Formats: sequence, structure tokens, C-alpha cells
Amino acid sequence: MDLSRINTKLIIILLLIFITSILYTFNAKYSEIHPEKYLDNISNNSTNADLHSGEPVKKNLDNIDNNPIDVEIYPGDSIQNAINSVNSGGTVIVYPGLYKENLVVDKPLKVISSNEGESTYAVIQAADPEKDVFHITADNVTISGFNITGSQGKSGIYCSGSDGNITGNKLSHNNYGVCLNDSNRNILEKNEVNNNSLGIYLKNSDNNQLRNNDILGVGIFVGSDNNATGIYFEESDNNKLMSNTVSKLWDGVRFIKSSYNELNNNSILYNYFSLSLVNSNNNKVLNNTIVRRGYSYSVNLVDSQNNTLKGNIGDSNTEFRVVYDVLNSTNIALNSGNNTLEGEILNAGEPRTI
Repeated sequence: MDLSRINTKLIIILLLIFITSILYTFNAKYSEIHPEKYLDNISNNSTNADLHSGEPVKKNLDNIDNNPIDVEIYPGDSIQNAINSVNSGGTVIVYPGLYKENLVVDKPLKVISSNEGESTYAVIQAADPEKDVFHITADNVTISGFNITGSQGKSGIYCSGSDGNITGNKLSHNNYGVCLNDSNRNILEKNEVNNNSLGIYLKNSDNNQLRNNDILGVGIFVGSDNNATGIYFEESDNNKLMSNTVSKLWDGVRFIKSSYNELNNNSILYNYFSLSLVNSNNNKVLNNTIVRRGYSYSVNLVDSQNNTLKGNIGDSNTEFRVVYDVLNSTNIALNSGNNTLEGEILNAGEPRTI
């Protein structure tokens, strides 16, 4: 056998092994530096997950960098399953249809309608009418774009978390439309809240903003069981109500033991009691339009001090009524003093400080 031929073949084999080794090493290093490109052609590598099949499908290979993923669901799927599957900071996108569920949100995330801002809503109806439709215990939660209904004993949205957003929802036929309990720095904006026993209720909740919400009752009928309230603050301070409409309710806006709140540029229309402050101090009521029904009361201050009512507009029926030295059930006098009223006040002769 020709020794030169053997040497040539051996050289070629060694050269191929060397080239293969170099290519393998380069490919491994490149995949570490650019994993997104290396995985481009692998199936199901999307940024969304789909629950339409009934189970979440993670389309980014289990979130390589542990980033949040979006989950899309359709009628027949479970919103709660989607909430459970998504990572903190992720988004659950819900397509129009009817969903009968009571939902618990215990992590920061967004639950939004795919048709947010459009006329077709995803409707979430309480499966158990004695539970909240949304029960939120986490901070930084967004609920947006839903028709939320059917919680006869609880709330459409109950929130004990903070720094959340509740926007663009329709809340109807619940006991409470929205209830914030020990819940701070939330934004409630552009919600339609109607035909609930109580529209928006804040309990021990501070530094929240209510903007451009529409709270509507079914009308007021003397002697009926309708005692619905639009916005109710209890032991809640430093909140701002701006450009809301509250109409056709028994109580429009009521403050109990709540101070340093500001009502600015709201329309409080055709309620039996338009605005009541009870044991509430240092609040500002500025530039609001207050129109009462002919047989009802406009603004009532009971045991409340250092409030400022300025620049408010009323019709010919509007009156401001301050309760002096009224004895309660324990014979303690309730006094209101040092409140500043500016503007036309019926039954008071002229604007005055009281």
C-alpha cells in the first residue's frame, strides 16, 4: 500500500474533525449570547400564551428571563386559571363574551378587556352572588374594560391592595360597585357605576383619585326602599374627586369622619341629599354643580369644622344647610363651626362664614 495515500487520508480526516470542532464551539457560544435568535425557528415561541384550548400554553419556552407573559382567553375558558398562570407583572387579555366567575387577584398584574373602550364588553357575572366578582388583595393591579355584575351581597370590585387602576368598567346590579378597604393611592377613572346599592365606597382609604366616573341611580321615590348612595367615604382622608357625575340617588356624596378631601368640578344632580359632611373636617368643596330635587336637601354639614365651600353653582332650589347644636341619641350636641361658604345660599340671606 502506498504510504503517501494513507497519510493524505489521515490528514483529511483530522482536518474535518478540527473544522467540526470549531463550528460546534462557535454555535454554542453564539446561542449563549443571542438565545432569542437561536430559538427563532422553534415552534410556539411567541410572547403570548393562549388559553383557548382550556390550558395555558406558554409560547416563550417558559419565560427564559422570567419576564411576565400575556395570556389571552376566550369564552369558555377560565379567567381565574389565567390569573393563576401568569407571572407577576403580566397581563390577562379577555375577549368579549360572558364569564361566570368570582375572581381572586393576589399578585400584581393587569386584567383587561381586548375591546377596551369599545361598545362590546367582556361580561363578568358573579358565579356566587354572595361573593365579590373581583377580590383584589395585591398592590399594582389594573382592572379595565369590563361589564361587572351580579354580586348581590358583596362588591363588583373589592380591593384591599394599593397603587391600582380601575378604569373604563361598567358596574351594575351589585351591592357595592367598587369597595376600597385599607386601600391607598388608587386611580378610579371613567367607570360607569349604576343600579348598585352603593356606587363607590372608601373605608380607611387615603390618597385615592376618582376622576370622570358616572354614578347613576334608578331614581328617588319617597317612601320606597331605595336608599342608594353614590360615593361614600368613611374614615378616609386626602382623596380627590374630580369631574365625576353623581345623579338620581338618595345620597349623592357622603363623608363620615373623613378629612382633607377635595371635591372639584363634579356634577351632583337630582339626589335627595346632594352632599353631606358628618364629623368631617378641613375638606374643600370647589367649583361643583349641585342641583337638588324640589323636596330634597343640597349641602348638609353636621358636626363638621373648617370646611371650605367655594365657587359652587346651584339652581334656584339649591340650599346649604348647617346643623347647629343638634342632640344625638346620647344627648351630645353636634356643632358645625368655622366653615367658609361662598356663593349664592338660599335661606341664609347672604354668603357668610359659619
